[in-house]
Amino acid sequence: MKYMGSKNRLCKEIVPIIQSYINDNKIENYLEPFVGGANVIDKIECNNKYGYDSHKYLIALLNGLANGYEPSYNISKEQYKYIKTHQEEYDDIFLGYVGFQLSYGAKWFDTFRRDKIGKRNYANEAYRNVMKQSPNLKNIKFDCRDFRSINNNISNFVIYCDPPYRGTTKYKTEEFPYEEFYDWCRNMAKNNIVLVSEYNMPNDFECIWSKETIANFDSNRKSNDDKNKRVEKLFVYKGEI
Repeated sequence: MKYMGSKNRLCKEIVPIIQSYINDNKIENYLEPFVGGANVIDKIECNNKYGYDSHKYLIALLNGLANGYEPSYNISKEQYKYIKTHQEEYDDIFLGYVGFQLSYGAKWFDTFRRDKIGKRNYANEAYRNVMKQSPNLKNIKFDCRDFRSINNNISNFVIYCDPPYRGTTKYKTEEFPYEEFYDWCRNMAKNNIVLVSEYNMPNDFECIWSKETIANFDSNRKSNDDKNKRVEKLFVYKGEI
């Protein structure tokens, strides 16, 4: 499923690393506090999988797809514009689908994604993508939660975090509480394994994987500029230094 900041392009490299922590430590519970488009969690093998996010329309869509929801496969630009300005007329699942899957960069009701040349039907592509993914969502427990609301007494989980990256285009208008998130990770790591995708983390987090990529939606991006290049990293909390 398309989602801003999705790890779909990197999952072939990230998923085996996460899976190794689950397998090597005989972990039965896996949690993603920022599940996004569920492009990592749908490939993880674990007895109990939990996908949380604070965006209620995203969670509504994921729950809908997990329970057999089939979206419209052909929505026009005119329909998109009407839906965007008349959201009160539609249910949460449908709004989640249109607002993310049919928007440029999968950014919530930004602008309608269309091919100016006319060679691609993005609405149909979005439909095929979610229908292909939906069977892999059935055994995941999705819930609308802020990471700060997660019970800090849980134990023996692998927790994979893919938060909004610091210094990049925001998912929402408000600033993400980075310092509070770092402290939350430290606290959760007392009884769990905590992994984080980011460009940079504090020194008490160890980088265990990295790869140079192109940042398509970085707020500092300039066209045809090496500044587009970013190094994606996966960190694990290693404790006090």
